[in-house]
Amino acid sequence: MKFYAYALGCKVNSYEINAISSALIAKGFEKAKSAKQADVIFLNTCSVTATGDQKSRQRISRLHREAPNAVLAVMGCYSQKHVDEALSLGADIVLGTSKRSKLIEILPSFKKGNEPIVLIDDPLKVRGYDELGVTAFSEAKRAYLKIQDGCSNKCAYCLIPLVRGASRSRDAKEIIKEAEALVSNGFHEIILTGISTGSYGLDFEDRSFRLPQLISSILDHNPTLDRLRISSIEESEIDDDFMDVLRKYPQVVDHLHIPLQSGSAEVLKRMKRRYNKKLFKEKIDRIREIRPDIAITTDVICGFPLETEEEHKETMDFIREIGFAEIHAFPYSSRPLTASSDLKDINPSIKKRRLHELLDLSKELREAYKKNFYGKEMEVLVETFDKETGICQGHTANYLLASFKSSENLEGKFAKIIYSDSVASD
Repeated sequence: MKFYAYALGCKVNSYEINAISSALIAKGFEKAKSAKQADVIFLNTCSVTATGDQKSRQRISRLHREAPNAVLAVMGCYSQKHVDEALSLGADIVLGTSKRSKLIEILPSFKKGNEPIVLIDDPLKVRGYDELGVTAFSEAKRAYLKIQDGCSNKCAYCLIPLVRGASRSRDAKEIIKEAEALVSNGFHEIILTGISTGSYGLDFEDRSFRLPQLISSILDHNPTLDRLRISSIEESEIDDDFMDVLRKYPQVVDHLHIPLQSGSAEVLKRMKRRYNKKLFKEKIDRIREIRPDIAITTDVICGFPLETEEEHKETMDFIREIGFAEIHAFPYSSRPLTASSDLKDINPSIKKRRLHELLDLSKELREAYKKNFYGKEMEVLVETFDKETGICQGHTANYLLASFKSSENLEGKFAKIIYSDSVASD
């Protein structure tokens, strides 16, 4: 049988689709180049914003239209809370954010035209990590490795805990086994990912094995791994043990993504975030004492309900004070059942203007950070090579994108370059 797999939304969704693909290939399934060629289609959906819901609906309809005779299995955050809608749009099998391992078991006996199958758990009652097995599968030169699922933070704006459930950590032995497989398959960089990556180990009875201890174990078991990156970590999850990891292991790259969401004290309270600006700044300063050249990137939500012009300005000023290397800015999107959904939203035109101001600031900070490295020798992991132009493209350890000419295909290899305006890419 041939299958086609597609993921919307975050890198966790992409990882899960890759894991299912890997399991299917191991069972003798063949990967189709397009949905039209497939007997079975898998779609991992997104619901983090209203736009995520819309894209999920559109993609289900499109896949059903393109391949009406294929079995369409829909999973993920959107399908967790919109089962009937997914079925009405053409899904034959609907899973939520758990029981994905069951999908592999039921597929061989499921035929198109059978009664639809719905495998949905109450996410608030889900216990334990849904192990999909060692994937060692990636289409990129940098491999993602999922270490946990769910989130227990309960921020006022976020739907994810309601559809993914509480934080659940993956067994360290499975993580290390997968890391070893990825390294043996030639990957030079592994990116640890999850819904709340930094909360790894908090759900274990013995809380002494957390993210820092996991990182140490991965690198001690894989001394030839060149780079280890963390997809995202909260300020509150960066402790003394994590600082020690930054000191001890140069393989942990000079790049951390630490979500801020707002630089206004009052907005942070309304968001139910677990820190204040003083704590955030102190943590950043400590990190930079250990890693002076580190790129610290962040997420910011603009136009949160009741956000005043002064609070927006406070956020802009704090971002400049911190000196982030880049900002990922998003307009606030009200999600049903969240604490902030009862608060009055602000005018869309004001939200749009503030978003553009944040994006302009991000570009300014990005350029300033890049200039710190002009004239310096840097190592790039080449991810793509264009045969026609001879252009190699890839990232430095501190996540600067670089493009340069090469007479040979260096894809998947390291190349040393002199970083400059002519090689810097956006």
